[in-house]
Amino acid sequence: MFTIRHRLTALAVASALALGACSSGQDNPTANQPATGGATPAASASPLTADQVNVQMTLQGSPTLSADDQFINVTVNLANHGKTTLISTGANPVNLGAHSADANGTIIDNDLARAPIPDTAPNSQATVTIQLPIAQIMGKSAQILPVQEGVAWFDTWGTKPLVVGPFNSCASATIGKVCDADGKPLASAAQ
Repeated sequence: MFTIRHRLTALAVASALALGACSSGQDNPTANQPATGGATPAASASPLTADQVNVQMTLQGSPTLSADDQFINVTVNLANHGKTTLISTGANPVNLGAHSADANGTIIDNDLARAPIPDTAPNSQATVTIQLPIAQIMGKSAQILPVQEGVAWFDTWGTKPLVVGPFNSCASATIGKVCDADGKPLASAAQ
């Protein structure tokens, strides 16, 4: 009887210690992170509002072909002039997204591509490369802008999309595989 009671007591103590460790917050990735710009990453992952968002984008260089010729790489500089840190993890991550559009600007594929944006605090910048699948962008343009997944595309809050393309097959395979709107072949990322 004494042995059973001793084992039950040891089991109860071990269980209490395990439960205490689970609730200590040490396993919570946001529990020990400092606040940046007045907002913690956990708060930034919540749905954003128009008054929090102010993003400007610029194209960095010209689009290029990926080394395997399957994607068009577009590098974008994203400047966060808003009031909150942009976070690409959590329940409502912020990513750089792309739509494909026809010659009239009508969206053909709303979810053409996504690329995670590194944590970008207010008044800072990030450089992001998004890969557009060649098979789905040929003969079309791409409208690139941030999106908070499950909430809204940033054009809803006034961000102007960055437009690249249209992309077409080059007139001659000897000059290149994919050409831009001016008929200039895209350089390969491998070059």
